[in-house]
Amino acid sequence: MPQQVDNEQSSREYDIEWQFDPRLAPEHLGSQKYTTTARAIGELVANGFDANANVVDITFAQNDLFAITSLSVSDNGSGITPDVLKRRFCLVGVQPDEREDRSAFGRFGVGRLAVYRVGSLSAWRTVSATKDNGKVECTFSLNADDRAALRIRERIVDAGTPAGTSITIFNLLDHGKETPTPARISAEMTSQFCSFLLGNSSKQITVNGDAIDVGSLVARRSEEVIQRSGTIRGKVRVEHVLLKRSVDESRFPQQVLFTSKGRTVLGVQPDISLLSNYLALVESRYFETIVSANRESLIQMDGGFALIRDAVVDRVKSFTEKYRRDERRRFIESARREDFYPYRHHRETSTPDPVASVQQAVYDVLLEKLNEAVNIEGMTKRQRAAIFLLLRRAFENENFLTVIEEVASLSDEDIEKFRQLLERTTLDSIIRMSAEVTNRLNFLRVLHELVYGDFAKHLKERKHLHRILEPQGWLFGPQFHLATSDQSFREVIRKHREEAGLGASSDEAIRAVAGVSDIPDLFLAASRDYPIDPKNHHLLVELKAPKVPIGDKEIAQIRRYGKTIRSSAEFDKLSTRFDIFLVSSEIRTDSEDERHKDNLPIGCIDSWENMKLWVFSWADVIARAQEEMRLVKQHLRDKSAELSVSEYLRTNFPEILDSLEMTNATLGDDAVA
Repeated sequence: MPQQVDNEQSSREYDIEWQFDPRLAPEHLGSQKYTTTARAIGELVANGFDANANVVDITFAQNDLFAITSLSVSDNGSGITPDVLKRRFCLVGVQPDEREDRSAFGRFGVGRLAVYRVGSLSAWRTVSATKDNGKVECTFSLNADDRAALRIRERIVDAGTPAGTSITIFNLLDHGKETPTPARISAEMTSQFCSFLLGNSSKQITVNGDAIDVGSLVARRSEEVIQRSGTIRGKVRVEHVLLKRSVDESRFPQQVLFTSKGRTVLGVQPDISLLSNYLALVESRYFETIVSANRESLIQMDGGFALIRDAVVDRVKSFTEKYRRDERRRFIESARREDFYPYRHHRETSTPDPVASVQQAVYDVLLEKLNEAVNIEGMTKRQRAAIFLLLRRAFENENFLTVIEEVASLSDEDIEKFRQLLERTTLDSIIRMSAEVTNRLNFLRVLHELVYGDFAKHLKERKHLHRILEPQGWLFGPQFHLATSDQSFREVIRKHREEAGLGASSDEAIRAVAGVSDIPDLFLAASRDYPIDPKNHHLLVELKAPKVPIGDKEIAQIRRYGKTIRSSAEFDKLSTRFDIFLVSSEIRTDSEDERHKDNLPIGCIDSWENMKLWVFSWADVIARAQEEMRLVKQHLRDKSAELSVSEYLRTNFPEILDSLEMTNATLGDDAVA
């Protein structure tokens, strides 16, 4: 018979204590908690401010070969007392002290472990006040490989010794292109603490002794509040900041910064055209709850954050649109009061000429754009008078834009933008211009689908893409016309010399050119009749199929083209400027780094006198062209409504108005993909 089981004797209860592997602190709460060295350094900076510091200094030490050997974060705060070291410093996940300021950054109790993300060894020195108004110094080290008890060296120091904490970190973890450098960390700290520094003028961060002075960059600030609602959890404060100069993309790659207690949690770049000198600083206690729960890395997946983000983007869009409207209106109203405004008498007449009204509308559009580019308002009255008069002459003399270029130092892109608008300023030309804008926007939409959509994997470079782009030279600049397509440098040399007005080269001289057998995809040319060099502007475009990402091999190809031109006497370098474009749908990470070089525009990888080499994605090229077309479309539409041209035409020339309105309808939002 089976043995009877006594249930009471076969069951029992017992406790198992929680245990934690020693690597929890240095690894999971240190080196693996922070995605970048910069975020970890930011945590140490925040700790300094939580200790009532006014200044936190980040210092780099280098060896004789200029390699960074250590990094220090020092503050002039209250220091860490021996009592705090014993009770709280070694307690991982310590609860906030009830006596601490509720506005403190630290709420999770592990911030000091950020040193393990920066380097494997750190030396600490902290000086704090004693109860009898003396000073005590404590020193110790943290080693990721040594998990023994923390050994503190404590000694009484002179009462005049400044309080504060200094952390020197060795054996830095990031190397190569990820190595923390003064410039990179300065940019990161500016981005992380922008809102905090703006709101706390007495606080300062320095990098190698150079202060990050965010306040000096600000020209204007305004604030609005998004109130708590059924979808928004708590009040959201949105501060609109206009800087004195364009936003530095190395410091602010995103222009909308979401902050918790002044420290940036996440940056977002909305899919709208923002002012170049604009920042939005967004503060909400809701972000604090996300950071405190250690969900910072998942914030974009949070439903509450998504609702706040969408509401903020709407406010940012409204602010930007209103600011632009106000600035345009203020500038043009001021310009119309000037004695030298060319249409002043036309505005005062009781029966204005309809063509002159449209000419005035286009003139005002151009004047506004010129002001955006060169700040006419900042010029002397005499200079403004010259600009106003010369711009009016552009309606009569197409070569006048070259004078504008010399006087105002406009870029080639801006000059050609004006040239397109000013070729003929009649009602008929404006109608044709509107139709051309629509056609080009449609082409850009189709091109984007070809290079990024379902067709991209089947699109061939020469068989498809090349043929599509041959008649669309305006995509790379409206001044260009196609000189050669898919032909070797032999033909490029011949055509270049013809365009530049040079004599033909002998076959023997051409054969001697290194790289003469290379075949650029497109050779585009432009020239102008003006006695200032360079009179010619030539562009070589190397196209890659969407499935071919740009890497070292592709960049080496355009560098070879550049060397062919620079090393050969067959090319005129005095009166000709050369640009070489490399374009594909994707750019590898290492090649992307080459597009961001100090003292060079974004996209430019090499520069010599009268020659530049550029790497672009199709997204770059298409976005720039779309912005140009939208600018023309929007300005013409706004000015037509603002100047009431339509009311006059409705009375005097209804058939012309019908034609204009029909064309305007084709420029609606559906035309822009």
